[in-house]
Amino acid sequence: MIKNIITRFLFQNKSEELNLLFKIYYLIIFLFTFTILTSLIFSHSIYLKHNVSDRQDFINMPVEEKYKKKINQNDFSINKILTSEILIERLDHQLFDIEYIKKSKKVPDVIIAKFPDDFKNIYSSKLRKNLFIKVALPIIVKENEKLVSQNIEIEKLKNKFNFLKRSEALWLRKKMEEYEVNDQSIGELLMRIDAIPVSIALSQAAVESGWGTSRFASEGNALFGQYVWGEGKGIVPEERSESEIHEIKSFKNLKSSVSSYMKNLNSNFHYNEFRLNRFVMRKNGIKIDGIELVEYLYNYSTDKDYLEKIKLIIKSNDLDDFDDVRIDKFSIQLDQIDII
Repeated sequence: MIKNIITRFLFQNKSEELNLLFKIYYLIIFLFTFTILTSLIFSHSIYLKHNVSDRQDFINMPVEEKYKKKINQNDFSINKILTSEILIERLDHQLFDIEYIKKSKKVPDVIIAKFPDDFKNIYSSKLRKNLFIKVALPIIVKENEKLVSQNIEIEKLKNKFNFLKRSEALWLRKKMEEYEVNDQSIGELLMRIDAIPVSIALSQAAVESGWGTSRFASEGNALFGQYVWGEGKGIVPEERSESEIHEIKSFKNLKSSVSSYMKNLNSNFHYNEFRLNRFVMRKNGIKIDGIELVEYLYNYSTDKDYLEKIKLIIKSNDLDDFDDVRIDKFSIQLDQIDII
């Protein structure tokens, strides 16, 4: 009897100890799990807070961090730019800084449709020139990149000419017609579809449009003074004599003006020497030199001092620093910002 009592007592105590140990064990597991979950939740909240703060406080970030970020969508939230004041405000951003663009060799992918009507009223010539470059540069660079991309594609097709697909052959034929390659020569097509030095395009646009202040630029987005024949096809120059019938070609936006200008230099027989020398530079690995290639644009204007004016604009404004600028693929990409 006494033995049974002692046995029950011992087992009862053991059971209570085991229960206590299990309780302690489960408590430890609970605390460990709770700690991990709390840590994960806290880390996630910090991540979210950091993400939101990156978007909201972009403008207040240090300069070196700004250059690594995309332009905030809110910086270009309005799609109608009515005045130069608004345009200046919208482009007053570190990534549009002229010196930074020259140094980084990148320009944001922001395309402006036209200059504001009051553009010519900007009092400071320096401010007006800088704004002109900020508007024209991305358009010129982007159009050039399209041409270079096509040039590369043509080179690929040339290397596999005997194995072309029907769609590839039709594309080549279309390009030959578009660029007036009458002898169906792929080599000639390669010579014609290529980039125009940015320094030349900017300088000619500045001279022909008076840095964006001309009547033709204001009324017809015409940056390069291209002639067109036929009544009502463009803008009639005020100084045109009665015997002349040409007009200045007008465009729906600045992009169309740049595209037409490049097509003109790349297809018109007047610029055969320009294209040949550009081709020779390209094939020999020589950096495309805007100042040197300007010499072959002597047919662009009847002004005997025209080429010297173009070169002077390039040199005095260091426009050759933009010759190797590229579109910043990580910046904001928008449709055209309309100005009405």
